[in-house]
Amino acid sequence: MLLTVGKNEINFEETGEGLPLLLIHGLGMSHKLWRRQVPAFSRFYRTITVDLRGFGESSKPSVPGSYAVSVLAEDLVGLLEALSIPRAHILGTSMGGFVAQTIALDYPELCLSTILCHTSSRMNIPPDILKERLDMLASSSLEEYAKLVVDQAFGPNADVSLKSWISEMVSSNDKNAYSQVLSEGLSDFDLSSRVSKISVPTLVVVGEHDRVIPPDQGRDLASKIRNAKLEEIPGVGHLGYSEEPDIFNQIVLKFLSAL
Repeated sequence: MLLTVGKNEINFEETGEGLPLLLIHGLGMSHKLWRRQVPAFSRFYRTITVDLRGFGESSKPSVPGSYAVSVLAEDLVGLLEALSIPRAHILGTSMGGFVAQTIALDYPELCLSTILCHTSSRMNIPPDILKERLDMLASSSLEEYAKLVVDQAFGPNADVSLKSWISEMVSSNDKNAYSQVLSEGLSDFDLSSRVSKISVPTLVVVGEHDRVIPPDQGRDLASKIRNAKLEEIPGVGHLGYSEEPDIFNQIVLKFLSAL
């Protein structure tokens, strides 16, 4: 469903009833990323999945500055307002975790809790991983680029069908928008001096074999947020919610039910 927020349209889906739970995908993904979470979460929560601007069916502006993390956060704040949702649990992964942290800091009154998955307090993808991505994006098709993302993102035990599904999602992106987000939206992200001010209950989830945002960065993030709970999923890479959905879902639901 498309909803106009400011000058752009944001695509979203919602399922279930109860307290709102907003799920924010990472770079190159869409609301479809959460197919293994929505059935579990919507049993207990009004589960809202979105396409961040630049991805999925949402608008893809090209004006400079369109993809700053703060702007992505403003879109979601506007979406919650349009849906008459005064407060929500905010779950974000990777870049979506950057957005979730921004909402928690700039709009704390909107947050019931924050769940930060496979993410960190600043843009700190290892230089070799980032260079390989930028070089491939500039010189190859999105189909070829998607193979690289899949190779970097998954843990050693991910199955072929899961890799194929993620590859298709990445390769369906608009290349210009994707490039603009990667170069413009993420390059200056750094909340490392501010995250200690996050005051809402927070869960940080890391993957044992995450090479994109290594688990030490998630541990560092958790250590900076007062009373944050840290959970590590063994055997997974950067997409633990897809690689081990039952474990991930149980971790999240246990955290939420204890609040």
